[in-house]
Amino acid sequence: MKEESKDKSTGRRKNQALARTYTNFETPLSMVHDLMVPYETLFKSPLAKLGAIKQGLQPGALTTLLQVTGVTQIDIAKWLDITEPTLRKHIQSTKGLNPGLSEHVIQLFELFDKGLDTFGSLDEFKSWLRHINPGIDAVPFDMLDTITGISIVMAELIRIDYGVTA
Repeated sequence: MKEESKDKSTGRRKNQALARTYTNFETPLSMVHDLMVPYETLFKSPLAKLGAIKQGLQPGALTTLLQVTGVTQIDIAKWLDITEPTLRKHIQSTKGLNPGLSEHVIQLFELFDKGLDTFGSLDEFKSWLRHINPGIDAVPFDMLDTITGISIVMAELIRIDYGVTA
């Protein structure tokens, strides 16, 4: 019984260490641009985006998403509606992501690209995401778990760009 408890505790420590790997990871702005380069063509062409979704993104896209967003694995798992262990399994896999996950990840990349463009600073965008927004009457960060929520946040960024805020 003690041995089993020890194994569980060791496993928990490993999982916590993995989660800390990406917690509060501050990526320099130039590195964010470099990380986003493979996905930028998908933002400009709906057909390219559809092709990438159907083909499935490579699992490395999840690691890139963690680096770009600077959020925890727990946050990413919540956004993608999967468990944290499942997220880790996808990260370590060599198999492409399914179309649903691929679409959600691409939408998140596109949103962060737009947020960076709108605010000029990833830190300012991330701060904006975590505060209640009167235009959408919600905290944008909490809406990133659905494609519709991401679309609402994207539309708010476009309104900010045009100076049409609530």
